Amino acid sequence: MAAVVSLSAQEVTETRRVIEAVPLEGEIVLDGRLDEAAWEAAPVATGFVQSAPNPGAAASERTEVRVLYDDRNLYVGMRMYDVHPDSIAAQLGRRDATGLYSDWAHVAIDSYHDRQTAFRFSVNPRGVMRDVLHFDDRSEDGSWNAVWEVATSIDAEGWTAEYRIPFSQLRFSTDGVRELVWGINFGRDIARRQERAAWNPMPPDIAGFVSLFGEMHGLRAIPAPRRLELSPYAATRLTRAPLTHETDPFWRANDTGLDAGVDLMYGLGPQLTLSATINPDFGQVEVDPAVVNLGVFPTFFPERRPFFLEGADIFRFGINVGDGGSETLFYTRRIGREPQRGMSNYSGGFADSPPTTRILGAAKLSGQTGPWSLGLMHAVTRAEFATVADTVSGEHRQVPVEPLGNYSVSRVIRSFRNGQSRIGSMLTATHRSIDEDRLRVLPEAAYGWGTDVRHRFGSDNNFELSGWFAGSHVRGDSLALQRLQVAPGRYFQRPDAEHLEYEPLRNSLTGWATNLHLGRVGGGNWRYGWIGDARSAGFEVNDLGFQQAGDRVITGVYVGRIQFQPIGPFRSFAIFNNTFAGWSLGGERVHSAFNLNGNAELKNNWSGWGGFEHQLAALSTTQLRGGPAIRTQPRTNFWGGLNTDRRHAIYGNVGFDGSVEHGTEGHRYSLNPTLNYRPAPHLQLSLGPSYSRNVNAWQWAGPGTFARLDQTTVSMNTRLNVTFTPTMTLELFAQPFVSAGDYSEIKEVADPRAARFEDRFTPSPEDAAIPGFNVRSLRGNAVLRWEYRPGSALFVVWQQQRQGQEALGDFQLDRDFGALFREPATNVLMLKATYWFGG
Repeated sequence: MAAVVSLSAQEVTETRRVIEAVPLEGEIVLDGRLDEAAWEAAPVATGFVQSAPNPGAAASERTEVRVLYDDRNLYVGMRMYDVHPDSIAAQLGRRDATGLYSDWAHVAIDSYHDRQTAFRFSVNPRGVMRDVLHFDDRSEDGSWNAVWEVATSIDAEGWTAEYRIPFSQLRFSTDGVRELVWGINFGRDIARRQERAAWNPMPPDIAGFVSLFGEMHGLRAIPAPRRLELSPYAATRLTRAPLTHETDPFWRANDTGLDAGVDLMYGLGPQLTLSATINPDFGQVEVDPAVVNLGVFPTFFPERRPFFLEGADIFRFGINVGDGGSETLFYTRRIGREPQRGMSNYSGGFADSPPTTRILGAAKLSGQTGPWSLGLMHAVTRAEFATVADTVSGEHRQVPVEPLGNYSVSRVIRSFRNGQSRIGSMLTATHRSIDEDRLRVLPEAAYGWGTDVRHRFGSDNNFELSGWFAGSHVRGDSLALQRLQVAPGRYFQRPDAEHLEYEPLRNSLTGWATNLHLGRVGGGNWRYGWIGDARSAGFEVNDLGFQQAGDRVITGVYVGRIQFQPIGPFRSFAIFNNTFAGWSLGGERVHSAFNLNGNAELKNNWSGWGGFEHQLAALSTTQLRGGPAIRTQPRTNFWGGLNTDRRHAIYGNVGFDGSVEHGTEGHRYSLNPTLNYRPAPHLQLSLGPSYSRNVNAWQWAGPGTFARLDQTTVSMNTRLNVTFTPTMTLELFAQPFVSAGDYSEIKEVADPRAARFEDRFTPSPEDAAIPGFNVRSLRGNAVLRWEYRPGSALFVVWQQQRQGQEALGDFQLDRDFGALFREPATNVLMLKATYWFGG
């Protein structure tokens, strides 16, 4: 084993490596061979150092990097030597694919030279490209896309990568500067050894990424790049849906549509970018997974629309308790969502309601100038109407389902101490033109604002104090405010909540939320910290954000140890303990729990994770959905999983989780294995069956009524990826899904705070019954993607959906899946073409 050298953050930053970029003489033919004389004359960067599996050790294989430039492009040549070139992992996949079993080469450029932001360009030996935006030093956004080129070649000495990165795709200033100095780092992954190495060392125990880069000197007399990009698109769609009723006047055997529009990106100075779109294409080529949501809060789905993904990093303002989670001050899927007053449940006849709200136009300004980061966005959605046909008179009329909407977001961040400290603010605003009585249940105006701070301190900045404060204000008709007051997570009407007051005539609602974290985030093996979080019941940002509960105070501590160096059979491992407690602002204890969790990677390339959590008895302020708080039972949750060695053609993983409710027969468990088969570098098949069983002794079934729920859910995620070339791929996905639930032991609430579970309820009359459910869904799509020139692509997409439901509470595999495939199908065929104009 190579000698291991442990470096501190101060040692890494005080001894940054420097590479000299030299002007290109002659031309470069981008073929991945690095045989031009200019490459031989350029200075060499080498001496890569491992981050894993042996942090601080020299890389197991030699890597050489050279950098050239001309007036328009940066050229990077990387030679990855390998003593066993026949063992180079080189799986094919679509652009930006994750999870490929492959070697990789990385070029990461901090052209702002702020030690916080970097543009990463990655490629594997077969030319699969991936670009990533790094921000806030340690965070990354894989949805960022740039227009660049790279060619690769595999030979007897290993493999090579030859990059051409246009300066127009980077952000920098040349004003008054004779020589540019950028942050830069080069990386290499060797899949068969699970090895990651970098030119400038990046010790995994240091809380940083971009701040650990080396430097690139020598860029002189570069003209300011012309940053004007146009991306027009055209799309056509054919929908064939089943006829559900013979007299439906809105049914069409072949429903066609044609759309066209254009996206614009224009550089306002060297570091700010204006993005605009006219009649944007916000169709997504991937389908959201099927779910059965029996809870009180909506399901969060990630953003997939290109306009909102571009530059999304600067608009992030999470309002979660800790890391992870989905609550945020700005949730882009609120713009263009399904009309909120849709007619899907209309019983007076037939209704033709738009599935989404049309976005008329949107624009945003984003970028960075000096220590300031700026983001501004505005979008306008049109008023939407459903066409309703009366069953008696046959008369057609227009019914409003969504008003004209204006959505605005602003974000400003100021960095200090080379990004180790920062303060930022965000403001969101929603305005609706409500002039129809049917729409008065929607707020006319909603505002959210927040300030977030982060300060790293101590030796090597290994400690962090961070937090945020946010506020909200919503106003509108009293009908809209009544709806908000009784919404889940708020429940102002609760009879036992003395700190809450339901006011049916109020026209506005104001609230606040705050969070504070103090902890050790780097250095050594130990991590620990404290988190505090509070939120008023009036806090409401769902018009342009994503929020679940309100009315809470949460505090917790955590401590854990991370082993970075190999020891015994382990390549690395981590183990953590967390203890949390929560109350309502009225002092009701709603949560108390502690957990132990960990993960480990073995030297044989297997890995696993697991943990358990025990929740103490508490009070639930949401289970009765506006009724009094009810006592909950103690519960133990558990989870775990195992990943096999991905070096083999057949590999997979299995995950499980479950819970046991003490004092009742309630329990839940699920099993989620995945089997992957990689018969050739260009083919991959993935089968992911899922089985879950849920027995809830007191599932909410109506006001003051509960029942035992026996629910079984089965699904199968099937994916087949065929990669013809790195620029042409075919992806197929199918998810059959069945969930069946049966209700029994119907009961009514008697004494919600009784110590014994049996004393909290009284049995309902024997003739009381609640019908079960059997929900079936099949969702699938096939996507052929061809990037026929840099930045331009052609998509051919086919989607199919089948769905149905019955009042059957039992689950029978053959019956239910047989019925699923007999359900009538809705088929959608879409053709979309984009073309990129730019320099």
